Amino acid sequence: MDLSILFGWAFLVPLLPALAFVIIGIWGQRLGRLEHGGWIAVLLSGAAMVLGVLIAVGEMLSPNSYTDVSYTWFHVSASGPFANGVSFVVGTLVDPISALMLIVVTVVGFLVMLYSVGYMHHDEGLPRYYALLSLFLTAMLGVVLADNLLEFFLFWELVGVCSYFLIGFYWRKPSASSAAKEAFLVTRIGDVMFLLGIFIYFSVYAMTGPNGGWAANGFLFVHGSTSFIPIGASGNSTLLTVAGLMLLGGAAGKSAQFPLDVWLPDAMEGPTTVSALIHAATMVAAGVYLLVVGSIFLGGYTSIVLFAIVAVGGFTTFYAATMAVVNTDIKRVIAYSTISQLGYMVLAVGAGFALVGLYHLFTHAFFKALLFLAAGAIIHTIVTQDLFRMGGLAKKMRYTSIAFLIGALALSGIPPFAGFWSKDDVLASVYSQLGAHPEYWPFFILAFVTVFLTAYYIFRVYFLAFSGERTRDASLPEAHEVPWVMLVPMMVLAGFAVVAGLFVFVPSFGSLFTGVPGLATNVPPSYGPTDLVLSAISVTLAGAGIVLAWVLWGNGRVYELPAGSPAHSIRNLLLARYHVKAAYDWVGMVGMYTVARAADFFDRFVIDGAVKGFERSFRSMSDSMRRIQTGLVSDYAAYVVAGIIAVFVLLLFVAPYLASVFGGG
Repeated sequence: MDLSILFGWAFLVPLLPALAFVIIGIWGQRLGRLEHGGWIAVLLSGAAMVLGVLIAVGEMLSPNSYTDVSYTWFHVSASGPFANGVSFVVGTLVDPISALMLIVVTVVGFLVMLYSVGYMHHDEGLPRYYALLSLFLTAMLGVVLADNLLEFFLFWELVGVCSYFLIGFYWRKPSASSAAKEAFLVTRIGDVMFLLGIFIYFSVYAMTGPNGGWAANGFLFVHGSTSFIPIGASGNSTLLTVAGLMLLGGAAGKSAQFPLDVWLPDAMEGPTTVSALIHAATMVAAGVYLLVVGSIFLGGYTSIVLFAIVAVGGFTTFYAATMAVVNTDIKRVIAYSTISQLGYMVLAVGAGFALVGLYHLFTHAFFKALLFLAAGAIIHTIVTQDLFRMGGLAKKMRYTSIAFLIGALALSGIPPFAGFWSKDDVLASVYSQLGAHPEYWPFFILAFVTVFLTAYYIFRVYFLAFSGERTRDASLPEAHEVPWVMLVPMMVLAGFAVVAGLFVFVPSFGSLFTGVPGLATNVPPSYGPTDLVLSAISVTLAGAGIVLAWVLWGNGRVYELPAGSPAHSIRNLLLARYHVKAAYDWVGMVGMYTVARAADFFDRFVIDGAVKGFERSFRSMSDSMRRIQTGLVSDYAAYVVAGIIAVFVLLLFVAPYLASVFGGG
């Protein structure tokens, strides 16, 4: 069967969860027997998964295939620099990277939706939850399949809106409402930068490319089937640098990279299922996907932008991992881990290996969603996120324990689990650029040190939660294994966490990475002598992290710093998140409030003062004029006589004087 015939029907993939959104949004309250729309969401997200995977397989069987199906949204007639007018379009583009992302979004989306049926069973507002989660899948799939930058941005914004509502799902909790607003505002900073970048690209490339230019053709990513727009070879380099930095800002907002990372740990106030899908596997990956799209379809980035990407990714990788080391909330530790791993992806893109970053995005989505769902199973049964209250859960939650262990091994980069192949490929790719770019060295070292920190903090979580004889807090509910509807998604994700890294060694799957012309790739990874040495060091560091975690936290132990230890100040600094969030709050309360108070003063006393001053003046004049309107004929006659006398005075005395002064006769 020729699966390429499905490429023209790719629009159905986001349309299916959109249909679930409409059905559940309208009739959700009447669907009590179907988990208030939960099973409808599962059914339609499953259908989207089947179609999305078939399209991806079709792309694998048709290597280097780019199928663009677009329709004119509206057309602006020819004028000025646009000799052929400007056509704004909407459409779908099936290509190697969108095929890869289709697998990630639809598979993880379906599994999380199925898991939600068990996890969210006793919650209120289920129609709202399933409708919003379905709308999010629609938006994310729209980002993946968009064939032009404007459509990409519209769905990008819809992704952010869905994230806002889902973080604040438990809106009665002040912390959830605050976290939702924080996420919305911080990511808006990146979104404004992204939009400015789009405008700059439009201005630079309005006159280049075929048929009047890339911008003049509606920001299309491709023309024809395989023709890339050669915009990297021309244009104003200064403006291209600014535009690239704006795209990096947009990516940093969505992918929670420093300094726009503060919202993601607080976003854990939402349901764990939301954390697994949106804030681990898909939405936060959109920023990395944007950088990859820029590398492929926007002609790449200038050297300054590439260094900035390396710096942001390399620093964030280490920065987030250090905070995960001391945190006591199981979801927040995994959230910091997400920020750190996204830093690896960004680092690879900046080093010139965008597809290596995409490779790590692919493997990370499965094992990070697995870790979140396993954490959700713990929270579901013993109703706490505090690691120091847990313990001994391996005996009561055997399958959940195995699932979390597999996810932890994959995250740590232990072979043969998925994270080993992609993480080591990132490190090897960056290392290969150090000769030409010695300025990358500090960030490469930070990324390597993070390997040790990653293994340590995730196994600290594992040992605190699962090892030991019993839970440390006897008041917690009795632990038990979760129902099948939650267990099956975890087992499937565990399978992916084991084998997903090996998919690239299958030629048809590997073609998704090698089928992008003009882009450097180390996928599938090669293992020469240097690569083997790097891998050996990486695995040794990861093993050391696991051993240290066992020594301090294994078998139910809880390590406490000695009183008076200088490490207490470091620990407090990490728990305070380096005071970055406090600095943001200070800027908001001092800086923004000062501007707001100044604006309020100007509004009340300058603008309103001027308006009220005019009003008082006219009111005073009207009061004065009202007093002379007496209704007496004798008064009016006196006014007439006084007026005639005034006219004569003007004509006989004032006018001749003015004529003598200014001239005239």
